[in-house]
Amino acid sequence: MAKKVNKKKIVSICPVGIIKTRCPSIRRTRQIRVKLLTLQRESNIDGEQITQLRSALKAKKKRGIALDCETCTFNTAERASAGVS
Repeated sequence: MAKKVNKKKIVSICPVGIIKTRCPSIRRTRQIRVKLLTLQRESNIDGEQITQLRSALKAKKKRGIALDCETCTFNTAERASAGVS
């Protein structure tokens, strides 16, 4: 039986078209968000660390997912074209 792919979970910007849960760029973004949320819930808040995580999220949003796709391990099409030239 063929496994069905949920179209909503596929990254639209990614040239490879991998699933969101396997995309390394989205995984890093989620990890930053989780760290930020856990730090904000703590009673002893470290303001410097929170500002660093917020600035990292803003930078990630400005760059977008497409820039990380160049170094993505799933992007085999670029590796093949880079190896030929």
